Parts: sequence; C-alpha cells; structure tokens
Amino acid sequence: MPNTPLTQKHTSARRALRTAEARGPQGARRAAVLWQLAALAAGMLLSAGRIYGGACPFGLALLIGCPISRLPAAALGCLAGSLAFQPLDTALKLTGACVAALTGRQVTAKLGKDDLVPGAAIGCGTLLLEQALVSLAGGVDAADNAAILCTALLAAGFGAAIRALPGESFRAVCLWLGMGTACLQRAAAAGFAPGLASACTVLLCCACAGTLEQTAVLSVALAAAVTAATPSLCFAALAAAMGALAAALLCPGERSRCAGVFAAGCVLGALASPDLTGVLALALAAGCGILLFLLCPESILQAVFPPAAPPAAKQSLTGAARRLCVVADTLSDIAATVTAVCDRQTPPRGESYDFVVEYTAQHLCQNCARRNACWVGSYSTAMDGLYALRQALESKGRVELEDLPGQLSVCVHPADLCAAVTHGYRLWCSRRQTRARTSVLRAALTEQYSAMASALAQMAGQLGQAGLPDPRREARVNQLFSSIGLEPLECSVSADAAGRVTAAVTVPRTALSREECRALAGEMSRICRRDFDLPEVSHCRTVTMLRFGELPLYHAVFGLASRPAPPETICGDACEQFCDSSGRAQMLLCDGMGTGKPAAVDGQMAARLTSQLLRAGFAAQSAARLVNVALGLKNVDQESGATLDLLTVDLYTGRAGLFKAGAAPSFLCRGGAVRTLEGSSLPMGVLDSVTGRSTAFTMDSGDVVLMVSDGALCDGTGWLCEQLSLSVKTGQSPQQIADTVVTSAVRRAGNRRDDITAAVLRIEK
Repeated sequence: MPNTPLTQKHTSARRALRTAEARGPQGARRAAVLWQLAALAAGMLLSAGRIYGGACPFGLALLIGCPISRLPAAALGCLAGSLAFQPLDTALKLTGACVAALTGRQVTAKLGKDDLVPGAAIGCGTLLLEQALVSLAGGVDAADNAAILCTALLAAGFGAAIRALPGESFRAVCLWLGMGTACLQRAAAAGFAPGLASACTVLLCCACAGTLEQTAVLSVALAAAVTAATPSLCFAALAAAMGALAAALLCPGERSRCAGVFAAGCVLGALASPDLTGVLALALAAGCGILLFLLCPESILQAVFPPAAPPAAKQSLTGAARRLCVVADTLSDIAATVTAVCDRQTPPRGESYDFVVEYTAQHLCQNCARRNACWVGSYSTAMDGLYALRQALESKGRVELEDLPGQLSVCVHPADLCAAVTHGYRLWCSRRQTRARTSVLRAALTEQYSAMASALAQMAGQLGQAGLPDPRREARVNQLFSSIGLEPLECSVSADAAGRVTAAVTVPRTALSREECRALAGEMSRICRRDFDLPEVSHCRTVTMLRFGELPLYHAVFGLASRPAPPETICGDACEQFCDSSGRAQMLLCDGMGTGKPAAVDGQMAARLTSQLLRAGFAAQSAARLVNVALGLKNVDQESGATLDLLTVDLYTGRAGLFKAGAAPSFLCRGGAVRTLEGSSLPMGVLDSVTGRSTAFTMDSGDVVLMVSDGALCDGTGWLCEQLSLSVKTGQSPQQIADTVVTSAVRRAGNRRDDITAAVLRIEK
C-alpha cells in the first residue's frame, strides 16, 4: 500500500489510540490526583468566604454535599481556610463543625448509607451546640447567634443543592460560580473587588457565546452573590447584570460590540453609586473583566458554550420520516392497484382447449378440399372428434393414428391431423405455463411492494421518534476524535425517549482493531459519562461509520449444536445468533424442507436473508414476508421451503418476541419451570404470503430459551421439557445445554433420524 498522507494520518491515529489505552491507568491516577487538589483548593476558597451578617456557610456546605471520595481533601482545605481567613472564635467553631461533619459522613459511608441528612445534622448540630455553650459561658450576643444560625441553615441548604444538582448542569455551574464570587470578595483590597471582576468576566463570556436565558439566570445569581458578600457594591452588581443582558440581547457572538455594550451598561450603573470610591471600584472591576474577556481564546468559549444544535436537523429527520411515509403509501397503493387490475382482467385468448381446435382448423383444414364437408356439413361431428382427443393428449402428451376416434375417420390426412393436434396441444400447454409463471411473478411483485411499504412505514416511525441532539457531548466527541488524528466528517450524539444516549461518528476510512475499539469505547464512556458498549463499525467506500450505544442491562449468552441426518453430511438446518446495534439479541433457526443439499440451500438462504434484514432494522414480520418472496421465486417449479423460528430480546428491558412460521415448538425455562411456546403456521416459500404467529413475553436474568428443529421432536416434547429443566438446575452453560439436547435427541431418534439442531439463549445481568 502506498504511504499516502491519509495512510500516515490513520497510522498515527491508531498509534495515539494505543498509547492512550496503554496509559489509561496512569491517566486515571493523574485525573484522581487533580480532583483531590481541586477539592482541596475549593475547600480553602469556600471556607474563606463571608457574607452579609457574618455568616460563613460555604465551607461546611462543601463538606455536606461533596462526593465521599473527595471528602478528606475538601475537609483539609476547609480547616486550613477557616483558620487562615476567619476570626479565631468563628474559625474554632467552624473547625469543630467541619470535623463533626467529616466524621459523621465517614461513619455513615462505612455503614453503606451516604445520605445527606446524617452529615448535615451532625455538622450543623455541632455548630449550633458550640454556639449555645459559648453563649451560656460568656453571655448572649444576638448578632453572633444570628450569624451562627444563618451559617447552619445556609450550609444545610447549599449542601443539599451541591448534592442534588448534576455536576454538568447549568444550574450547578451557577451555584458554584455564585459561591466562588462571594468568597473572592473576601480578598478585596485597595478599591479592587476580585469577586466583581470575576463576575464581569463570566457574564461577558456568557453574553457573547451563551444564550439570553443563560445570561439572565447567571446575572441574577452573580449579582446576588456580590451583593451578599459586599452590600455596598449592590449598584455595581446591578450594573454588571444590566450590561451583560444588554450585550446578550443586542449583539450576541460579537466580541468587540459585546464589550462596548457592557461598558455602556456599567457607565449607566455607575450613576447610582453613592460615592466616588464605588465608581472607581466598579470601573476597575469592569475594566479587568473586559480585558480578561477579550484575551480569552475562542476555543475556550466554544468548549464552555458549544453552539446549540440547529433545528434544521430535527426538521430534516421529520422531513425524512414524512417522505418515507409517502413512499410507503405509494408502494402499498401500487401493490393494491396491480392486484385489483389483474383480478378484474378477463382470461386472455388461448386459455381453453378451444385453442387446440382453432389451431388444427387453421393449419390443417384451411387448404383441404374437404373443408366445407367437415366444418359445414359435419361441424358437430368434427368438434366431438377433436374434443375426444383431449384424454389421449393429457395422458401421453401426443396423438397417434390409433387414438383417432370414429368421428375423424373421414379425414384424408390422418397423419398430418395427429401432428397438428399434438403441436397445438403443446403450444396450449406452453401458454398455460407462461400465464402461471406470470401470475407467480406478479404475486411476488405485489407482495414485495407490500412488505417494503410496511418496512418503510416502521422506519419512518423510528425516525419520527429520534432522540434530541446533545450539542455539549457532540463537541466533546469531536474533540476526542480530532485529538487522535481521526477528524470527524459527521458527528451526532442524541438521547432517545428512554434516556439512552447514542453516538454516531463518521471518519475517513480506516481499520480499527478490537483493542482500539475497546479504547475508543472507554474514552467515549468517560467524556459522555455513560457506559458505552463496543462500537458497531461499518465501512462504506471512503468512510468508516462508528455507532456507539449504551451498555444494555442484560447480556446474551448463546449455545448451538447440530447434527445432519445420516447418510447426509450437510445439515438442512441453519441458525444465526447475534446482538444488533439497537441492543437486541436475535436468534433465528431455519429448517429447510427435506434433508441434504437442497434443504441446506433453502435453510441457509432463509437464515442469511433474514439475518441481513434484521441487521438493517426490519421487523420480524416484514423480514419474513421478503424472505418468503425470495423462496417462492426460487422454488416456483418445486415443492420446497423453509421454516422460520425467530426470537428477539430487548437487552435493555428484557421484553421478548417470538415469531414462528412453520417452526417446531420452543421452550422457555424460568426458575426451573419450563413453558412451551408454539404457534401453528405454514413455512416460508409455500404460499404467496407468509402467515406467521407472534408471541410476546418478558425475560429476566437467568431465563433460558431453547429452539429446536422438528428432528428433535421424534419422541415428543415431554422429554425436552424435563431435560431443559434438569440442565438449568445443574448450572449447565447454553452450549452444554445445546450439546446435551442434540445428543439425547440423536439417541432417541434411532433409525428415524432427521436433521437435528438445538439453539439456546440465556440472558444475564
């Protein structure tokens, strides 16, 4: 293969992916260390905060709401921040409350109950108890009591909010930014308000890259935080909020204009300042915020505020579903029209035995001298004689001289008469066969139209229920594939109605090993915060398409065993077992009629076509109808076909469906009790349309389904139920169950052997 730039790019991508996989544990350790350092820094910052009235709730709230794995680092930061930045008496009380909250949460975690109530009750209760003891010992201080009471109540409230809000939600971001802004105000010095400056920067970034709704919510949160920490800067907080809202409303996405509108809003807000000191503080903070905003790289803004998915994508899916519905209705109408027209047509000329009589009269008697005597004077006699030849023609296919009846004894050309009648009869039979073939092809065509219409209608319904796009996860997936050298051509991440996330990525054509797919699934799980299964990889010309789906609740374990009927060496049964990209386990068994190679051809053809249609998204009924058409066309001149036994299990919910077309009974074992699943119907390829039977049921972990071909039923179904129950109770694997059933069926059949196949499926959590 030539060493093209594209090949080099894919080689480097695979090398980077292997390196990421090899360094997976080291990267996980590095991430864990960084999270611990972040918890330590957050504890120091939040414990230093102080809001109006002297309340200091944020450090204790962090210990109440943070994850248990980061609790020790957060507690260490809170203790250091309290002792370093709070007054000594307040610091000692907060230290005792933090130690109590830490101890309470550690004890409850060891008991397996990491609930909110124990940590909040112990931490806040200790703080109130300390204040009560101090008040009893040194007198009552109403302001101090109010501050401690507010600290306890706010700590419990903020701790509940930290635990309840998802880490990536916009509400959680607003909460953390508000607490951080309030705490940064503690470091104000020389007329500079760092909390106000950080609020100006964040609000400008949100106004430029975010939505108007996000800017409004964030403006309220940060203005409240600045006001609570420094009441004298209330006007400045309102000015920053007003400027950010004006920028988001008038010029979103335009950096310089956003900065100008924000500055104008701050100038108007400065008019409400009570003194010149406040104006200087607002000007300094706003100027610092505008400078940081203008220096912020565009990539960071896009990473924090990914562009919203355009509604055109949803409209395109809806439009595609609508067009599929129109195509399905059109195909259905075509099938109905063709059937109706053909049913109303009169039989064409040449469909009756009169064709043989007319052919003989035209090709033999037209130039005969006795034509008038035979066809005018003795018309009824000649007709009776020619109709009397029909029995000989149908029995032997030809007419000889000894077959001529007495009515035709006056014919002067008996040998030519026999030849003409025989040739006319053969032409008549050929016309009848042609019409029969045409009828079969027409029926197959209309059935194929109808089956395709049904399948397209089902696909339209699936497109109409497509999940909503997730722009934030799409940006992360794009960044992941770009970082390993596989620049995505298309990328979509969506969640369906059940909340399951699906990701589809199209990259330049490349070959991925199983280890690389496993590494990709791990990285996708990390950045999307969902457990993804190995991707489904498909190649199409110059691109490779990867589809990631969430790991289902259940896992399918298959087993298969088969024996041909002696003296044949090829089994007429065919089985397919697989899990598709939609999280469904599929197991199908097709039994070709008869034994040997002819039965194997029908069985393998039915199983392969059905498997391909199921992988393409067709439902069982639609797939069976299309396979029935194919078998009918193949076996138009012979009596043959194939049964279909199809089990579909949704591995997310356990719901199962069993479709049977002429198949033998199946068996469901649950908790040692065996239930027979059967449905009488005809095999595929026998009639113009397939008439299958469907059964719906629910499976749970440990349930086993056994499918068998009719060769295993030579001794009835009772022994199969007993054998399946015994095998499940003794803990045999699905493969062992299949081997045991086939071995027992061969022994019981003796000399009455037919092809014997057993297919087993068990689902496990």
